[in-house]
Amino acid sequence: MKYSVLILCGTLGLSSCISKQDVKTLAEIENHKTPYEIVDEAPTSDWRDLDQEYSLYIKLESGMVVVELAKDYAPNHVENTKALAREGVFDNTSFYRVIDGFVAQGGPMNPEKLTKPKNGKLSIEAEFSIKTEKPFDITPIGEIDGYADETGFYNGFAVGRSADKKDNWLLHCYGAFAMGRANDVNSGGTELYAVIGNAQRYLDKNTTVFGRVVAGMEHLQALKRSSGLNGSVDVTNENKIISIQVGSDLNESEQLQLQIMDTASQSFKDLIQSRKNRRGEWFVDAKNYIDACSVPVPSRLKSNQ
Repeated sequence: MKYSVLILCGTLGLSSCISKQDVKTLAEIENHKTPYEIVDEAPTSDWRDLDQEYSLYIKLESGMVVVELAKDYAPNHVENTKALAREGVFDNTSFYRVIDGFVAQGGPMNPEKLTKPKNGKLSIEAEFSIKTEKPFDITPIGEIDGYADETGFYNGFAVGRSADKKDNWLLHCYGAFAMGRANDVNSGGTELYAVIGNAQRYLDKNTTVFGRVVAGMEHLQALKRSSGLNGSVDVTNENKIISIQVGSDLNESEQLQLQIMDTASQSFKDLIQSRKNRRGEWFVDAKNYIDACSVPVPSRLKSNQ
């Protein structure tokens, strides 16, 4: 199986204002490494392997999409979706709602007509955020954000949390993988969607984000678009989902051997600072700022190392 992998060299930041005195000049940052230098020079210890047990492989006619699952932030959605995938609930379905610059949503169009699966539930209680007494050890961005008191990274995921650090959630950045629902907040369970446009932060804590696309985003971008905002039957038979499988259920030769930069590592912390203050011959102004969903976390094929 051939995979087209998105090589990501980025960071997380937030949307806000900063005072002019906080902006660094190019002279002040001229000795900083570029983001690309940081990624290239990151030691082996600053990378981790993709966990196949917590990965979904979405097979489309154009190729494979690989999703990393966030077991710490939406554990019930992760386990339920894995169970439904193993039951074949998503096989031979489609992406029936594909809105340009917004989301690609798919799965069974009429889940209420499905036979009750032996494992997993067709609808599940929402996990818009998770409450913790002990704060997650995130790598913070250190910027003001309009949607969260604090943002940062945790185990490769862009995250937000409350000021007391007890309420935690995943952000709707590009590539975020989430569960659609009706007005009933607990009606989701089979309506999978991925953000294929700009960050949709207003959806944070309104649906459950439980993963992110780590490879094959170009296949989602190649899906036929719906003709209206709410989707349309004109794409029902166009964007076929051949199957969705859990990575650990595949043969090793079928698995994507991907490494992801550890977002708790010094390399990643350096990367955030480098992205805040871009340097090089082309740049004439440095902002000392990065917004939350500007650039995803770096990843690389293990075979290339």
